[in-house]
Amino acid sequence: MNPASGLPPSGEGWRVETGNTFHHAIADLWVRQTDDDVSIGIFCDERHENGNAAMHGGVICTLADIGLGKLVELRRNPDQRPDQPRIISATIQLDVSFCGQIVMGDFVHSKATISSMTRSMTFAQGELFVGERVVAIMQGVFKVVANRRA
Repeated sequence: MNPASGLPPSGEGWRVETGNTFHHAIADLWVRQTDDDVSIGIFCDERHENGNAAMHGGVICTLADIGLGKLVELRRNPDQRPDQPRIISATIQLDVSFCGQIVMGDFVHSKATISSMTRSMTFAQGELFVGERVVAIMQGVFKVVANRRA
């Protein structure tokens, strides 16, 4: 995060994703995507507070699911045009270990990897960071459920 401006690092490819899905209801979702990688991030604000001046664990779990899920979607749908059917996966298991506190104003972001893929399952793992500090470790299993047009 750029502490002077309160924005994600400029020039590093972050953009605000627009939409009308669940995760847009919790915060502005920042996305940084390359050809084979994607990270998500949000700023912790008063909507996310757990009563102890830190981000609620439920929000952290939501970020873990979105961060892993976005990478699974990217890897299952490489080089596809918007008019082509997309492979859709659903989270069937999500494990999150909390490692540190996220406080108001922090920009928390994901880094994830795919550990393996089969015809119908994807296994992913990663971390949530505030700056270079790990605040959560996550792993998930995703099942291919459908092809759909965007």
